Amino acid sequence: MTMKTRPFTSIVRAALALTRVETLLSTAEAVILERISYGGGATKWYYCCNSIQLETIEAEFSPGSAVSFYFDDRIRNVIYSSKLIPELEEIINKTGDVIFGLLREDGLHIDVEYVDNPQELAEITSSIDNKARVFYGAFPARDNDGAHAVSLVLPDEDGIVRSHPH
Repeated sequence: MTMKTRPFTSIVRAALALTRVETLLSTAEAVILERISYGGGATKWYYCCNSIQLETIEAEFSPGSAVSFYFDDRIRNVIYSSKLIPELEEIINKTGDVIFGLLREDGLHIDVEYVDNPQELAEITSSIDNKARVFYGAFPARDNDGAHAVSLVLPDEDGIVRSHPH
């Protein structure tokens, strides 16, 4: 960790302490979506099982990002099977696209693709191992009911929360 990162991580930790994230992580896993502030639609996705993993993820958050923690199954988390294809295609038909992600070997980062047609889906899924952990669903809203989802805008490096552009 760099000197610049360390102070911001404590700002992130303080911001999250004002939410129910830690409490919810004690009983459920979370899929985390970070919408990067002024990132032109860029996102980062994480899988978090506990508060120890959360500490690692906190150090990666960017100042001013809108961060959502999903504790329900709006983004499903399963071991891949080709039997998922019809469900994935149904999501594409209903919403226009499907979020489809593979968990990296580090167990924290999710590499997400936004798939909008069956041909692209077939291409992406053609080489997936049946032991791979995948995440999928419709793109989620920034819900904040405190039970199934917690969303917040992180402060900037100066500790001030500014409105997120998205």
